[in-house]
Amino acid sequence: MPFRDIYGQEHAIGLLNQAVHRDRMPHAWLFTGQANIGKYKTAVALAQKLNCRKGEKDACGECDYCLQIVEQNFLDYQVLIPDGKFIKIDQIRKALNWLHLHPDQAKKRVMILDGAQHLGREAANAFLKTLEEPAPHTLLILIAESSQQLPETIVSRCQQIRFRPLSEEISERILRQTTDLTKERIQLLSAFSMGSVNRNLAVRLEIMETVQKTAIVWLTTFSASTLEEMLRTCESWCKSKNEEWCLLLDFLETWFRDLTWLLHGLPEEKLINRNVNAGESRIKALRNSAGYFKQKQIYEIFSRIVQTRRAIELNANKSLAVESLCLHMYRIAV
Repeated sequence: MPFRDIYGQEHAIGLLNQAVHRDRMPHAWLFTGQANIGKYKTAVALAQKLNCRKGEKDACGECDYCLQIVEQNFLDYQVLIPDGKFIKIDQIRKALNWLHLHPDQAKKRVMILDGAQHLGREAANAFLKTLEEPAPHTLLILIAESSQQLPETIVSRCQQIRFRPLSEEISERILRQTTDLTKERIQLLSAFSMGSVNRNLAVRLEIMETVQKTAIVWLTTFSASTLEEMLRTCESWCKSKNEEWCLLLDFLETWFRDLTWLLHGLPEEKLINRNVNAGESRIKALRNSAGYFKQKQIYEIFSRIVQTRRAIELNANKSLAVESLCLHMYRIAV
């Protein structure tokens, strides 16, 4: 997974290459940006570059060190991810013990914290001591969606790189190379990924389409019977292993974004929901839905969607959270 295999993050990779070539590598990086845009892949590629046996401008991706890093079998390389919802204090204690060992093979030992925003308070305090007194010949890479999700004391001790959303062209290129989806489905997936590439969503494309078609009926026919069906279906989705509730929240964000676009009279060709398949347009449905809301109400719904997602992340009851959001939309629309 060398840098050359990562698309759309030339800016971030350029900054990393400069730090390596000038021998000005900090003891800790913080990679931020939305999910599924290449932050973790870039962290792995950096670990390879720093330890590749061939030592060229980019990692070879083929030597035993490069392969061991990808497979997480390299003795001087570790990846820490949440155990459940959080990175726990016991995980951090083990990691701290590992960090203070002498390198076995590496030129630079590397530890990646993927999902650093999930550090529990006790774990974050313990990890802070390592950032204040870093071990020699060791590099820490923290990965999070936003620096605001981390304590300022941790952020201030890291050098941050903000990763950019992927263009539709890059997203479609990656999907063509990694899936066997048709051109139409690749365009659909790229449009709703909003600057990222979620290959897990590719295998759930039919579920996503079902959720969207069902939600569009709700968003264009607000009535008592619609509300009853909405609440019943959301309860079922929140209990399902397919997590349709998450696909629903994702879709609602794109839908209300498009409503804002329409209400401001902006070009329809920029609507995310303009065309979903060849010959199938949602513009009529969007215009119908827009008639139920004012701009201020749309902003309020956007805020409610974000609050609902955060509440569920903090272990709120999914059914109650999503149903509350639906009731709020219904109350405003009617």
